Amino acid sequence: MGNTVSTGKLVGAFKGTQGKPVYVLFERTHESNVHPHSPNWNAQLIGGIEAVMARVFMSASACEGGSLLGGNGRTTKAEGYITSWMKELANPVEMEDSIYELAVGTSWTSPIPKGDFERVKAGLEAIGETRILNDLESTNECSLASLHTDHEALSVIYDGAHCGAWRIIPSHAVPVHGLRNKALGYNPIKAKTYRVDVPRFMKVSGSMSKHLILAEDGKWRCLNGGYAYSYLSSFICGLIKAELSEPGSYRNRIKAYREAITSASVVPSDTQIVVENLAELKEWAQRDLDRIIADTTHSVVGNGIQMNIPKDQSLLYWATSLPSEHTKWVFSESARTEQLYPLSA
Repeated sequence: MGNTVSTGKLVGAFKGTQGKPVYVLFERTHESNVHPHSPNWNAQLIGGIEAVMARVFMSASACEGGSLLGGNGRTTKAEGYITSWMKELANPVEMEDSIYELAVGTSWTSPIPKGDFERVKAGLEAIGETRILNDLESTNECSLASLHTDHEALSVIYDGAHCGAWRIIPSHAVPVHGLRNKALGYNPIKAKTYRVDVPRFMKVSGSMSKHLILAEDGKWRCLNGGYAYSYLSSFICGLIKAELSEPGSYRNRIKAYREAITSASVVPSDTQIVVENLAELKEWAQRDLDRIIADTTHSVVGNGIQMNIPKDQSLLYWATSLPSEHTKWVFSESARTEQLYPLSA
């Protein structure tokens, strides 16, 4: 299985119709398992700083699991990846106006994929963009759009999450030699003080890199299999608001969150696992649960099952994959607040 390798970043910018900068993100990438390596520039999105940050942080989250690598295929941390984008945002290339032909089609290179048209339609209606929408729904099924004049409509369509701007901006049109204009850049004063809150984590085993998190409901749960990269990825994607209101805080927040995971203690040996609402379990989850309790001390309690933490590593692995909404892990320190039953060895 290959990884995406990022070898270059570029930000284009121009002043929008409301006087605020509008950005176009470009990234040069190649796939690690495709030879020879041929890095190619791709336009990712067109939009304001909020859309840009959403895309940057979403991409950065992929660094944690290793699916997005830095130049030469080296492992890169999310905060380093974000920093490289921030440097480009501070000094973007000024983009001249261009006219693009929009059309709905079934080809993988169609300007607007047919399967995405309902989303596009709803978005254009929401901003009152009737001209482009009427053109797309006419017998000609195409419309012309100006980058500078129609950037709001283009931002709706090419948001970087559902549809990439590479569909209308080819790689040869990427302004790699364009003139820089700091006046259009995003370079806010870094926040001096801000609060860094991180949740509590526990390792399920000293020999297994899986973790529990103290969830918002006050219960210890194993989310998304308990993988550290999964916790970090979700956290990074949720940092956008905090970063916009407290610029520059992303680095310390991500580091603190990662440290909370890596420094987590191992759960006590007498930890209990409680699986609730058995009737609602999907077939695969019930099958895994049956495998676990076949070799694990347990008891049936009401509509659930309470069991000792499995000693067998394979069974423990299955336990970490049980649906988190049905499964909580109870330690001796919190047993007083849980209705637990003594289990025989």
